[in-house]
Amino acid sequence: MRILLAEDAALLRDGLVALLERAGHEVVAAVSTATELEVEASTLIPAGAVDLVLTDVRMPPGHGDDGLRAALQIRRNHPSMPIIVLSQYIEQRYARALLGLTDSSGPTSERAGLGYLLKDRVSRVHDFLDALEVVRGGGIVVDPLVVTALMRRETSALSQLSARELEVLELVSQGKTNDQISVRLHLSRGAVVKHVSAAFDKLGISEQDGNRRVLAVIAFLREQPSAD
Repeated sequence: MRILLAEDAALLRDGLVALLERAGHEVVAAVSTATELEVEASTLIPAGAVDLVLTDVRMPPGHGDDGLRAALQIRRNHPSMPIIVLSQYIEQRYARALLGLTDSSGPTSERAGLGYLLKDRVSRVHDFLDALEVVRGGGIVVDPLVVTALMRRETSALSQLSARELEVLELVSQGKTNDQISVRLHLSRGAVVKHVSAAFDKLGISEQDGNRRVLAVIAFLREQPSAD
């Protein structure tokens, strides 16, 4: 996989380059500012030299959400480009901004992947590398802690769910299949299906396969009033 990387912290940037290259990926450019990211993207992506953009959220020149805003602009300019953003903290508004680019209509194959991960996830090398593959393949990956924060804050809408239904819905939001949820929670597949169906019925959203289930939950969360 050919990756365009943007990270302002030199040690982390070098570490990511080393990690990615050891995993067999190619870092086509590693930059330290959001401005450089947009410049590199404007030439490398049209040339077909990039398979995925990986960027920090907080970067120079403004040291605010410059990296995220660059990622959003890249996605607008190149809708088919898979993008993962990394954040030091759980910032719900950042997740909402990125996931606002998703579209629950049309077949999954027509949508490019998106990911929002906490930087701590990088230290879990297997999970991090798996996330790259999922997003490259058109999937959606949201850090479990971010999903939990998004779900917990929607108290009015989610209060009608049982503890088990909420637990199952959080795993659905993370992109877990019914079989994976079954293993994680030590439940039968039939029990998982029952909990998922009950949760979706209570929330008034449709249950669909693959990313569409994740998108359905994300769409629901986006519709709730923001507390940020």
